[in-house]
Amino acid sequence: MELTIEQALQQGVAAHKEGKLQDAERLYRSILQSQPLHPDANHNLGVLAVSVNKTEEALPLFKTALEANPKIEQFWLSYIDALIKEKQFDNAKQAFEQAKQQGLAEEKLNALSQQLRSEDNRTSPSQSELNSLLEHYQNRRYGDAEKLALSIIQRFPKHQFAWKALGALLKQTGRVSESLVAIQKAVELVPQDVESHYNLGNTFKQLGRFDEAEKSYRQAISSNPEFTLAHNNLGNALKEMGRLDEAEASYRRAIALNPEYAEAHNNLGATLKELGRLEEAEASHTQAIALEADFAEAHNYLGNTLLELDRLEEAEVCCRHAVALKPDYADAHFNLGILFYINGNIDAASEKFKKSKCYQSKVRISRITIIHSESKKG
Repeated sequence: MELTIEQALQQGVAAHKEGKLQDAERLYRSILQSQPLHPDANHNLGVLAVSVNKTEEALPLFKTALEANPKIEQFWLSYIDALIKEKQFDNAKQAFEQAKQQGLAEEKLNALSQQLRSEDNRTSPSQSELNSLLEHYQNRRYGDAEKLALSIIQRFPKHQFAWKALGALLKQTGRVSESLVAIQKAVELVPQDVESHYNLGNTFKQLGRFDEAEKSYRQAISSNPEFTLAHNNLGNALKEMGRLDEAEASYRRAIALNPEYAEAHNNLGATLKELGRLEEAEASHTQAIALEADFAEAHNYLGNTLLELDRLEEAEVCCRHAVALKPDYADAHFNLGILFYINGNIDAASEKFKKSKCYQSKVRISRITIIHSESKKG
């Protein structure tokens, strides 16, 4: 026999009290299917959501319950408490005043009033808020992290960690230009924060503003001369600006600080190759692979260097290894295409060029084949 609304509500409340939350939720939702504005079903479903840490989902339910029956004290108490939990303090204050206008006794609101006053007097976010922000970010819940970071910034605009976190998560979600403002603010608030200068350098580098990236990396290194990552990325910025000798020095400094830094060895190799020091470049890429066998980029760069040294069979082995490690690696496909082209296998070369999606192949093919021809003559 089908339950009446009242019977479903009574059974839902009983299940709720007994901790049978799924049964309670099912019964409350069955009521809302026929009566979407039912105040008790909306309120109780909101209470259930809060109990399982889904306070954001509870807010519209509490609001619907209040709009349906603003005379019920518990509806106001639940709504204001949820707003405070969600750090919506301005909205909580407005609801607090509205509750008083509805005649809700002040003694019933005392505990909530004290919470709001303590928030007004606070000069920094609670540790639990900061922990939540970090947890959201680490678990890739970037939407929740951004919302919480913005909430903290709105209340505590001089709290550096929230700006720093906002900058990081904006970059993670592909909004590099937007992240710049947040990261610059983090540097401004705590100029001695080495990591913030480093993050700012990385952001400038991503945006192609290499001279500004250089300044940020140098600031980080000035504060911490043993900051290996900063030395490496400074080398990257200098290399992009064509200052190859300085880039080489930065990579060598990174390696001196951490001899097992495979990426720095690989970057050094790429720079030495551009300087025309192919044998040294080969040694650097080989060292990178010795340190990190699955380093696809290092295998590809080694292959590229061996190609220019006219050691074609070895070059092909390296480039094939790079593709095996990273099947969508466009540059490795391109290098294989060059090798196939040199060996006269035009169809295979064409297939590789398609995979590399490089429409400027002919220029590089011409350069490589000229080098290859000259080495043969020698």
